[in-house]
Amino acid sequence: MKVKDAINDLKIGNIHPVYFLKGNDQFLQTFFIQKVSETFFGDSDKDHTLMLPDDMKGKEIMDRLTMSDLFSSKKLFVLRNPQQLKGRPIDDLIQYCKSPMENHILVLINDDWMAKSKYLTQIEKIISIIDVQTPYAQDMKKWANFFFKEREKLAHSSVVNVMVEMAGDSVAHLNNEIEKVCLWTGDRDTINSEDIDMFSGWKRDRQRWEFLQALGGQDYDKAMALGKTIITSNDTMISLIYPLTTLFQEMLFAKMNNGTLGEPRGYMPIPPSVKKQIPKYARGFSQEKLECALNELGNIDKRQKTSYSNDETELIQFIGNVIG
Repeated sequence: MKVKDAINDLKIGNIHPVYFLKGNDQFLQTFFIQKVSETFFGDSDKDHTLMLPDDMKGKEIMDRLTMSDLFSSKKLFVLRNPQQLKGRPIDDLIQYCKSPMENHILVLINDDWMAKSKYLTQIEKIISIIDVQTPYAQDMKKWANFFFKEREKLAHSSVVNVMVEMAGDSVAHLNNEIEKVCLWTGDRDTINSEDIDMFSGWKRDRQRWEFLQALGGQDYDKAMALGKTIITSNDTMISLIYPLTTLFQEMLFAKMNNGTLGEPRGYMPIPPSVKKQIPKYARGFSQEKLECALNELGNIDKRQKTSYSNDETELIQFIGNVIG
């Protein structure tokens, strides 16, 4: 089950006594547990307990989970890495999943999506898995729309596209940037492109990723126009060397691997829209051209640090040498 579907179930009051989260996205794990807590406890005091097999013995974990009080208090338990339990406690946990306690909610978390064991398999037969892996690029727009809706805002599709382009490298980053623009617009219900352009930093980032797209796609006229705009009003050549080097390094890696590399998942100083196009961009360059581009960036870096160098001239010459 997708985590958004599970959250939608919570919104209509459909809450389960046991959840099994699988995937290593810490933001999605925390976000879902928060939604469970809000639905389960409402306005009453919240009683959360985090249990870690590394710090607690299996018997202690099960004792806490199965202990009830005279007042039948509501309690929420989070158990990370349940597969680390050994012996009788893991059997007891499986039985608990079959017959959970009233007024208790248990959230199991396994960071490793690929982990397999006979115990996990038994638990997965009892409980539906909720996917909390970091979403792929195509799902980020759905998350953007979800976050705007959560804040009771209607965002134009162009706004959603820009937000995903600039901050879609993680769900946490995307959520934070959407929070900023929603606070900026105040009580206004609708968010449009002009609101995005009010933030000079966002405008600069937007120009930068459009420039990288033009450069990777060998659109000479667009790359030259955007390059001049960026270098004369917003950026310095030194600040562009890092993302440019990353772009051409990744294209070279893709070229050397015959374009078989999957979509990059780790951090890069380039936006998601550029990352996912790297194999396609690489096909348009020869290995020799990519190596020359990287050597030229190294030479520019040396000149910038050791002698006077004109930023605009350096960038224009670089664009001309690479795709002119």
